[in-house]
Amino acid sequence: MPRAEVQISQLTSPDDPDVHRLLVELALEEQPAYDHPQETPAEISERTGPVAPGFRGENQVFVARDARGRGVGICWCVLFDPGTGLEGEVAELYVEPEARGSGVGTALVGEAMRLFRKRAVTFASVWTRPGNQAALAVYRRHGFEPTEQTVLTWLPLPSGEPGRGASAKAG
Repeated sequence: MPRAEVQISQLTSPDDPDVHRLLVELALEEQPAYDHPQETPAEISERTGPVAPGFRGENQVFVARDARGRGVGICWCVLFDPGTGLEGEVAELYVEPEARGSGVGTALVGEAMRLFRKRAVTFASVWTRPGNQAALAVYRRHGFEPTEQTVLTWLPLPSGEPGRGASAKAG
């Protein structure tokens, strides 16, 4: 099949009707592949805003402190809206080894979930290694589930070439 002749250009108008239409079509085409509530075209169109050339995000970091006030765990959440609704990510979760198994991670992710609900996050994600069973248990306890998506990552080497065996960040 011959390749179609197309021109590629950078978006110049955040409210380009073709871009809006294509984003709605993408969401409609993809949503049946996932086990979550299905939206109507009108609902998708309503939440799909202009695609601005930039957007702002925010960090919210929760710190678990022991009885002496010493930090024993953190949960770093990132909130941002790329134009398709507010998204959240549990970017990092870490509990000191001595405090693991005592409910610190569960409490920290619980705070993240309260934040996501309060802020009406439309999509939340977390990355972790498949072998990190403790983290997976905490995330699943709060409603995170594996998705049908495959996450591919690109990590540059000093040479500019991607590394062999590059993997998703640990969480």
